[in-house]
Amino acid sequence: MDRRVQKTKAAIRQAYFSLLMEKKSRKMTVTELARRANIDRKTFYLHYDTTDEVLKDYHQELTRKLLGILREQDFFTQQFDMTNFYSAINQVVNENMDLFRQIALMDCANWFWKQSLESLIKGICDIYQEKCAVPRQELCLYSRFILTGTLEIYQQWLRGNLPVSLEELGRMTTNVALFGFSSALKSGKQENSENTGGF
Repeated sequence: MDRRVQKTKAAIRQAYFSLLMEKKSRKMTVTELARRANIDRKTFYLHYDTTDEVLKDYHQELTRKLLGILREQDFFTQQFDMTNFYSAINQVVNENMDLFRQIALMDCANWFWKQSLESLIKGICDIYQEKCAVPRQELCLYSRFILTGTLEIYQQWLRGNLPVSLEELGRMTTNVALFGFSSALKSGKQENSENTGGF
């Protein structure tokens, strides 16, 4: 991508999130967004048709970033490794921590997480569809099941409701995704039994 285009799109995105935090709503006009980005409306329309497309473009970039990290780790050519998966998610969260934290605290931000979810599901299903015999509809269902819980857990963490480190959060979500709720309960019973001397 041309450097000038990158610079303009970065200015538009920064203006979009600045207005989002200020207004606590994604309802904004092209005029106010262009003014905040220090460009004219015509320049905005060279890159986007609507203000909502700015957010869609951002989600696609985040998805590309996450999938790129996973490709670098040969994630898609080896046995499915949840540890690497959540490590990649943590890296993306870490790089966008301030923005994600602010959005997680907004009451009206469900649309942000929904768009994140849909973008991730599509990206993962597009890759795995070529690599496995599972029908796409089923593959998307599995992805939705894992990613819906993952996004909810990370939102709670970003809101400060889970007092653990990002690394510990990744470990816990990996365990739940790999072994399920019954495994966590079994582990909890063992710890409880050891702490009470087996009673």
